[in-house]
Amino acid sequence: MNNKDVDIIGIPVFKKERNKAMNVVKSQCVLYMFYILKEKGQLTKEDILSELEINELAFWRYIQEIKAFIYNFNLPYELKYDRGNSLYSLLVK
Repeated sequence: MNNKDVDIIGIPVFKKERNKAMNVVKSQCVLYMFYILKEKGQLTKEDILSELEINELAFWRYIQEIKAFIYNFNLPYELKYDRGNSLYSLLVK
């Protein structure tokens, strides 16, 4: 059974098999979240929580890791949160 498809713009969407946990580690989650931000420019907490099966605290910590990565390597990006739309956006400085 194929457990990986792509969305309408070609980004991989991982689908777990029925009754199987995805079993990803922290580094994979952070990398995947940064990848989605780079490709789509935005992500929602709800999408990531359901897709990666992580809790809210882990999600917040991973967002902080991405912010630290951007800051520590002086990357030309800024991660912003839009409360009105519950949306994280990766902006080019």
